This record gives sequence, C-alpha cells and structure tokens, in this order.
Amino acid sequence: MIHEVFMPALSSTMTEGKIVSWVKSPGDKVEKGETVVVVESDKADMDVESFYEGYIATILVNAGESASVGAAIALVAETEAEIATAQQQANSG
Repeated sequence: MIHEVFMPALSSTMTEGKIVSWVKSPGDKVEKGETVVVVESDKADMDVESFYEGYIATILVNAGESASVGAAIALVAETEAEIATAQQQANSG
C-alpha cells in the first residue's frame, strides 16, 4: 500500500509550512515514528515523524519549498516493489 505524508499543523495558527530539510531520501527505509522531515512553522522548526513503516518512494515538496497544512509532501511505499508504483502515481497526479 502507498501512503501520503501530509504537512502537519504544528500550531493552531499554522496554515502552511516550509520544508527545512529532508532527513530521509527516496528509497530509504523508514520506521513508524522515525523523523523523515524538518518543517518550519510560524513558531519553530519541528521534526515530523512517519506514521507508516516502509520506504520513502518520492518527495513531492522539496527542501526550501512550502506546502499548505494537509497537503501531501511525500509518498511512503510499504514494500520496495511499490516504490515504482508510487513514483508513477506522483508523476500522474
């Protein structure tokens, strides 16, 4: 299964966040609860953890770019075999 990593609301006033840096790269294995990205909110820089175990398939919002709260910023594939499917999904969407 392929899961989306969403831009979280890190404060009650946050409407968008800026990606400071990606801790994980496409193809990297990620565990549930592991930090995958650092996001700048209106208050501070925060580590964002994965809700899923699998592999970072593709990054949709690069470091230095911003995304609205709730927007997909990356795709996580549960298996290595699903990485290509997730990349196709990202390119077609």
